[in-house]
Amino acid sequence: MTEEPFDILVIEDNPGDVRLIENGFDESDVSRSLTVVTDGAEALDYLYRRNGFESAAKPDLVLLDLNVPKLTGNAVLERITDDPDFRSTPILVLSGSQSDDHVIETYRLGADGYFVKPVDPHEFISLVKTIGDSLASPGSLPSGEFADVDRPS
Repeated sequence: MTEEPFDILVIEDNPGDVRLIENGFDESDVSRSLTVVTDGAEALDYLYRRNGFESAAKPDLVLLDLNVPKLTGNAVLERITDDPDFRSTPILVLSGSQSDDHVIETYRLGADGYFVKPVDPHEFISLVKTIGDSLASPGSLPSGEFADVDRPS
């Protein structure tokens, strides 16, 4: 177990998916602090420490669903990957979409990985466990099942 917990920001509006994400991290070997926000506007408030999030920690990892209310996941992704303060923060997309267009667009916007949310709850938990376990080994964050997609320059 890592002594210093990793701060993980989860941007996800589906309570069932949030529960599976929590279960996956519970099964991993990583010590973590998990914060969940349920829409894109709240995610930016958290990241920019405003509107009630003034004491929020800068996340060590962002897990981002693309289909969140108020501001899409892609809009959040574009905003934070353009910001020098967040360029070193890994951002992994967890999406229900397998569309090549969605995958390519998220990589173009600066995502570090893209994962399709497994329908089977045990597979979903296993995926998150793998992500959690990889946090303990610097440089080993998984890039997702689309890592070999031609990424735009």
